[in-house]
Amino acid sequence: MWRGLALFWLIALPTLSSHGVLAQGRDVLEVGNADLLEIRRAFHNLGLKGADINRAADGRATLVGEYEDREEVETAFSAARAVLGLKRVAPTTPANIKYRLKGFDSAFASTVGKMMRKSGPAAGEKPLARPAATEAPPPPPRSEVRRSPRSHALIIGASKFRNLPEKHQLEFASKDAQDFYNTLIAAGRIKNEHVELLRNEQANSKAVHAALRRLLDAAEAGDTVVIFIASHGLPNALGKFDVVLYDTEFPKKQAGGKGDSLDMAVTNRASTLTDEDMGQFIVQMVLKDVRTVMVLDTCYSGKTFTEVPGFLPSRTRSLTRYQQEVNYKTAPSAESIADLAAAKDKAKESKATRIVIVSASENEESLEMPDVGGGMFTQLYVAQLKRVNDYADAFDQTKPQVIKKARTVGFSQTPRLLVVPEEAQTRM
Repeated sequence: MWRGLALFWLIALPTLSSHGVLAQGRDVLEVGNADLLEIRRAFHNLGLKGADINRAADGRATLVGEYEDREEVETAFSAARAVLGLKRVAPTTPANIKYRLKGFDSAFASTVGKMMRKSGPAAGEKPLARPAATEAPPPPPRSEVRRSPRSHALIIGASKFRNLPEKHQLEFASKDAQDFYNTLIAAGRIKNEHVELLRNEQANSKAVHAALRRLLDAAEAGDTVVIFIASHGLPNALGKFDVVLYDTEFPKKQAGGKGDSLDMAVTNRASTLTDEDMGQFIVQMVLKDVRTVMVLDTCYSGKTFTEVPGFLPSRTRSLTRYQQEVNYKTAPSAESIADLAAAKDKAKESKATRIVIVSASENEESLEMPDVGGGMFTQLYVAQLKRVNDYADAFDQTKPQVIKKARTVGFSQTPRLLVVPEEAQTRM
């Protein structure tokens, strides 16, 4: 079993492959005019009036046109995959699409607020009422009460999924999460009360997002935050990936002409852990000067590196993209743009340690293997962590083992590591 999903027609797993998309050759992947016409017909029947499709330089189909928002882009991408399959549809290049923006000022301000906010009520929560004049003054802000650095962790393992058929359930992701949790506790680097473990039904979208907010509130400068996730990884339209959670929804849609029906599934990204969620979390941790360690055991997890150049998910390009959108529709205040630029630059220049470890490169599946008792990467990595107590050193010992073992069953799986800055402290 492997930890990846591709949603097209109803819900189907991706074609078994251990190589990158382009390895199949242009002749196999190139789309014809009839293919493009069928996709355009699907767009029309789905009400995607501004969506369009072209041939990319490598012969695959690629989205172009105008979209309401990111969700419309994902719907169009799903429709194209339903017609052609996953590997014949190229990731969407943001420069090739436009957005019809509604209320851009408020959306832009919300993005800035999420990036700059270090704590506070979550979306939909009411802010705390002001104390009455007769009440005692509030305690000093936490930042004024210094404490020694501590470590926090959020461990997520989803083997069971409410909205997927039995053949797409995983066998070992929940166990991997438990084993990683046990390793952190046994090492004595993180106290039990500072670790949150969410498995199977507990690893639902509401609980995961709430746990991330608690981490943002609890972490202070000098702390370490460790995130571990074992689950399905799902490629999205922008060449990145989202993490499937226990309650992730896959609503089905139908598109087609007379006598021609196309059934497809579109991921409800609000019920996943999206690339934007991970990006905003990382940036906020960097701004707080918190050491961040992220370990992902999912298919396609190497796409994190396209999402995190220099470990700055999408933020390194977002200002330019937003400015292009502003020119298209409206203009936010100069102050909002300055705030976003300042957040990006501060995070980029920060010396806060960022460690990201992924179980597979961006076009590879991540294997589960009964003979190692779980996810191949996690089980081999945990064994090394117990021995050396160092995130990077344990990875260096694990990577060749994973590559060799995957080859014995005819697969390619290449774990990857990124450490910023290079002189960062990588010990547990």
